[in-house]
Amino acid sequence: MRPSRVLAAIITLFAAGVLCAAEPRLEVRIEPERFGVEDTARLVVRVHDPASDVSAPELGALNNLTVLAGPSRGHEFSFVNGVSTTTVSFSYVIRAGAEGPASVGPVTITVGGTTLREEVLAVEVAQGSLQPPKRRRAVSPYPSDPFGDIFGRRRAPQQAKVVLRHLVSSRKAVLGQQVTATVVLDTTAAVDDFGWEEAPSYPGWWAQRIDPPEQITPEPVEVDGVRYNRFTISRHVLVPLKAGELVVPGVRARIGSRTVGFLDPGQVVERSTEEIRITVANRPDPPPGFAGAVGALKYTASLDPVEIEFGESAVLTITLSGTGNLPLVDVPPIWPSCDNCETYPPEESSRVKVNASGIHGSRSWRLTVVPRTWGELVLNPVELAVFEPAARVYRSQTLGPLVLTVIPPPPTPTPVVPIPQGETGAAEKSSNEAVEELRGSGVGRQWMWLAGALGVGVVIGGLIVWILGRRRQSAIPPHMAGQSPADRARELQVTLERWWMDVRARGDRKGLQGEMEAMRRELEAVRFAPGRADHSETILDIEERLRKLMRRG
Repeated sequence: MRPSRVLAAIITLFAAGVLCAAEPRLEVRIEPERFGVEDTARLVVRVHDPASDVSAPELGALNNLTVLAGPSRGHEFSFVNGVSTTTVSFSYVIRAGAEGPASVGPVTITVGGTTLREEVLAVEVAQGSLQPPKRRRAVSPYPSDPFGDIFGRRRAPQQAKVVLRHLVSSRKAVLGQQVTATVVLDTTAAVDDFGWEEAPSYPGWWAQRIDPPEQITPEPVEVDGVRYNRFTISRHVLVPLKAGELVVPGVRARIGSRTVGFLDPGQVVERSTEEIRITVANRPDPPPGFAGAVGALKYTASLDPVEIEFGESAVLTITLSGTGNLPLVDVPPIWPSCDNCETYPPEESSRVKVNASGIHGSRSWRLTVVPRTWGELVLNPVELAVFEPAARVYRSQTLGPLVLTVIPPPPTPTPVVPIPQGETGAAEKSSNEAVEELRGSGVGRQWMWLAGALGVGVVIGGLIVWILGRRRQSAIPPHMAGQSPADRARELQVTLERWWMDVRARGDRKGLQGEMEAMRRELEAVRFAPGRADHSETILDIEERLRKLMRRG
């Protein structure tokens, strides 16, 4: 196989990486594992694949060991043999007090909200020193290489070029505008080791790391006449949190590379980048409908359903979608609304993605609307604003008007006491005959008064039957077994509304309107309460108060 093909295969082997996400793991080691009482050793505490910030470790009890220096903290991001890992390490210089057993631990460390623990680590300390003596370099008796003079000297391999660069998409931005920051490694050799000495950090920015692809492929680039293979090490999407001049600190890393092949000892170098200054301009004074949206974003509004029965509710949804600073946008400050509608605090859902193209997706806010009357209700239009950083202007978007149709409740039937026609005719006939007989027979006026009293009694009895029928129609329906507080609240609210319709029709409100509206709000709060907590006791109290209110009316 040609040497060029071997070199290409080696570069491809070391360039391929797989991102491995695992639970954080704690490792405690003493290097070397066996040392003498006259030697110094290193105590190393490593956290593999930490998900968040790592605090300094607690070493626990030190038995026959003394810490001479430390800890020194290191942060490494490496891809070795195609595997990508992240490690945070703490190193201590230690020495034994006497020959014999020694131990450290248990060692604990906090990663985010999780505490990792490693049990006691024991070692045996030997007498004297176990470190090998330093080898002295052999001195050749010849002033020059005799074989080199005969066969010619071998040309020294050309040293690889390795450059670390920190690139930003723009050095000027507007408050809220997203900027992409990328750390790349340009090299003319194959890379077999990479570790952070100072990892990227972005104070004053909202920063979101973009996950690298599973297959890391170098990109050929040419810089100042030199051809490199470019590896993307890290990429972040940044959104400035304040105006002014923001500094992106430099990064520093340790890189291992080889120029020829497996027999080449290679080189390990440190490379760093300079800090970058980005000027962030402030936005102009915003209009009333601005909630912080910056970018290529658009608002939309919808109502579902558009037709409901009286006592039901509809959901008004406002959605913001596109590319921009979606995670930093507040709830819309104004909503389409009507005078005869009650609303409740909005709930939010989010579908936001962060990748190489930036922050994009959508965020939605849902508001519950409860009409207080029926008919065709119009939710008045509103204007929400988005700031476009390219043009540096606010774009207003009109939402609405939205129409909600509310079906009125069925009217309360008026009870009628039926009287059979045959009996009515017979009653009239017998009454007339009785009157004629009384007249004909010359009965005194006392019988006429008695007949009149009988007629008045019939009228009063009919009125009593009618009033009782009306009361039965407006009475509170019985509580059904297994009925939820929300369903019972809806039933009581329908009863309350029908009763109030009768009161208004008679024009006999008697100062009951304020109490009725307060009870209506309480019933709606039970029906549309977030999380639908248990309101059984509340419903019983409202039901008793409703009975008293209806008796007063």
